[in-house]
Formats: sequence, C-alpha cells, structure tokens
Amino acid sequence: MSQIITVEVPDQLMQQLNLSAEDVAEEIVELGIYQLKVRRALALYEAGTGSLGYIAEQLDLDKVDLIREAHLRGLEPPFDDQAIQEELGI
Repeated sequence: MSQIITVEVPDQLMQQLNLSAEDVAEEIVELGIYQLKVRRALALYEAGTGSLGYIAEQLDLDKVDLIREAHLRGLEPPFDDQAIQEELGI
C-alpha cells in the first residue's frame, strides 16, 4: 500500500534546483523518510531499547550512518569492552 502526498515547493526554489517536479518531490520524500527513521532510531537508543547496531538493523538503516548521525547529535555510546564487542559483532 502507498500514500499520495502533495508537496508544495516555491517556484524560486524549483528554478534554483533545476530538477523536474517529480524528482524534487521524490527526493524530499526520501530525505524526509530517512530523517524520520534516524530520529526514531535515536529516540529508541536513548530509551535503552538496544544498541545502535541492533536498532539500525531493526529500522533498515546503515549502522555506520546511524552511529555518525548519533555522533553529530552529541549522542556518544558508552564504550566498555562488552559494548565494543557488541558493536563490532565479535
């Protein structure tokens, strides 16, 4: 199942982007979904749901990308020997 979403983009921005309306709408939706998933993943991590690796897997995000996003937002995972082994999968 899919949903129809209408996106209104100012003409000036459309001219600056020099892309078709379909391409702009598709990119906006893809970027928005990615950011929504990242936000959800980091909220789950902060709530103690699991490691960044586990949550990335559950939300179909790249683990390295999620770790980078966490770092950019000031979320530093606690690193003890067990956490390092879990994150590295060893």
